[in-house]
Amino acid sequence: MNKLNRNFGLSISALLPVLLLSAQGASAQAQDTEPKIYSCKQCVQYTGWRGILDFGLYYVSDDSLRFGDYRGLEEEGYGAAIDGDVHFRDLKGWYFDLYASNLVLDSRELDMRGGKQDNFELRFGWQEIPKYRGYGAATPFLGVGSNNLTLPSDWVYAATTDEMTALQSSLAAAKLKTQREILDAGGTVKFGGNWSYKLDYQRQDKMGTRSLGGGIFNSALVPAPVNYTTDIIDTALSWAGKRGQFQLRYLVSSFENKNSSLTWRNPFGSRSVNDYIQPALEPGNDFYQLSVGGAFAFTPRIRLSGQAAWGSFSQNEPFIAYSTNPDYSAIPLPRASLNGKLDTSVYNVSGKLLARLNNRLSFTVRGKFDERENNTPVELYTPIKQDIFPGGPRYNRPYSYEREQYSADLRLRMHSSIRLSGGAGQNNIERSLQAVETSEETSFWGEVKVNPTYSSQLRVKLESADRDVSDYLQPDDDGPVDHPLMRKFNQADRERDRLLLELDLMPLDAFGINLSYFKAEADYTDSQIGLQESVEDSYTINLNYALGSNFNIYAFLTREDIDAKLLNATSVTAVPWTALTSDEVATEGLGMSAHINENMSMGLDLISSEARGDISVQTEADEDPFNPLRTKLRNAKIHFDHEVSENWGYKLYAEYENYKAQDWAIDGLGVDGIGSVLTMGEQSPDYSVWYFRVQASYRF
Repeated sequence: MNKLNRNFGLSISALLPVLLLSAQGASAQAQDTEPKIYSCKQCVQYTGWRGILDFGLYYVSDDSLRFGDYRGLEEEGYGAAIDGDVHFRDLKGWYFDLYASNLVLDSRELDMRGGKQDNFELRFGWQEIPKYRGYGAATPFLGVGSNNLTLPSDWVYAATTDEMTALQSSLAAAKLKTQREILDAGGTVKFGGNWSYKLDYQRQDKMGTRSLGGGIFNSALVPAPVNYTTDIIDTALSWAGKRGQFQLRYLVSSFENKNSSLTWRNPFGSRSVNDYIQPALEPGNDFYQLSVGGAFAFTPRIRLSGQAAWGSFSQNEPFIAYSTNPDYSAIPLPRASLNGKLDTSVYNVSGKLLARLNNRLSFTVRGKFDERENNTPVELYTPIKQDIFPGGPRYNRPYSYEREQYSADLRLRMHSSIRLSGGAGQNNIERSLQAVETSEETSFWGEVKVNPTYSSQLRVKLESADRDVSDYLQPDDDGPVDHPLMRKFNQADRERDRLLLELDLMPLDAFGINLSYFKAEADYTDSQIGLQESVEDSYTINLNYALGSNFNIYAFLTREDIDAKLLNATSVTAVPWTALTSDEVATEGLGMSAHINENMSMGLDLISSEARGDISVQTEADEDPFNPLRTKLRNAKIHFDHEVSENWGYKLYAEYENYKAQDWAIDGLGVDGIGSVLTMGEQSPDYSVWYFRVQASYRF
């Protein structure tokens, strides 16, 4: 968002409290009689202004894009630390709330709302979110951030990266980062006792760079521009009564990409007709949705709820040419634009019926029908492979589907210490222009909750699901063809079982223990090529101990293992090769919070997490497995708050983070580690950063 829009938004935020107070005064002057005193049992019992303003300094010990991810603390140095939490209430129902955080950082957030209870509310918000997209990236391209990338005048074009003699001297750091700015504004008006109307507007601007790849015989990774704008309008009319609720809602979303394509100079320069490469970027699109929903209680024991929605998605950005190669740039496109139209959830009807048959037994049934109707025109396109030669003409595949979901469950309280529940579900999908036309999945589950003693509970849940699909028939439209024995995991026959065990114990009133175990197995026994099986195991231990009302300590340990087996083959006659993957994630944590006295409090949080991923491919060549993928994270936080007087205090905060990752796909390769690919030399993050914050607190 440009500077004018940002200043305008912040000006509104500064004026909103004044406008609310002015409206309050005008309302009081317009009344001929004494104003009515507003009564609210749930309201905070104070009047006037109250809040906390925190202001001070922060310090970051080192530069790190990865540490700055979402925090906005990517650069070493000092800065201002300003936060706030302000509220206003009066006896006539007027209120105002303001929350502000990290006001001088790229991760700033501001949220305000105010109005009059049971009358109206105005809302305004501003948020910025920095996102890291790469670590240690560098590029020889000039014009980073634009949609036209060039090379230095002394660039040496060559067939491989090791022959590009000007490469190293041309490299410059490329910060792969995006910044999202979100503006929210809206309001709600209540009228007629049970009716309310809300209107919310949101604008998202996302700017920065990301990595994008492409090429001819050779390829390059380049910094692509990110300059997106999304506008969302959400409006709803609602009614709420004692026995039911109703809402009519309309949602509009519009996405715009300021760059329709990206052009870059081919660094390999192997053919003069392929000096430039130009892929299209994300196209603009629009989405509209009308929905109606509600709930009604026929009796205290029977309740029905449901929702229906109709939506339409369109994309009509102009096509760019098939190729920058002058030999094929004149090939006519079948149409000027896609004219894409997708009707989503045309008959998206969902409902839920809850019936309490007696004090011990309840019954719930649910149903949902969802349709995606793709009305994009079907045309014959001629792709230009690698910008060198035309491929066979092929039709686009605007696939659609219909999905039906049904479920029912019973819940029975057999005894004060025993509860049983169970249910069944059905999920049917019918597709068009896909290899599998229909799939039907049936699932059953059962659960037992037992309280052996007053201070313990055991929960056991079992679930089993079986998916059957129709014959695997690939569309015959000259499009891409899979191996005839290949089965996509989401469109394949599958048997899946799940087990969940949870045990809660309180051996002491102040000491709680939670133990949980989860296991899931999925078998794709009818897939000769593709995913064969997957197994997931995880367990968690949580401990919590409270020493009185002023001191609490906790600890946890969680471990998750995911294993999978896949089969594939390079051709119909080739011997299948096997891939085994194994992922392990272990996380431990320890923390405490303490109120030393009525004026001092402190807290400590320690977290350690380590992940390992192993990939082994077994072929006739008997290759060695890939090096393990590893990530280690150590994080420690401590804070101390002290109220020196009724109005003044201070806050101390310190955080240390150590992060190290290993990825064989990028580490040590540099920009020229692969002769046929010019990369950006990204490396796995490896850093240690200290972050300190000192703030004075003013309370009023």
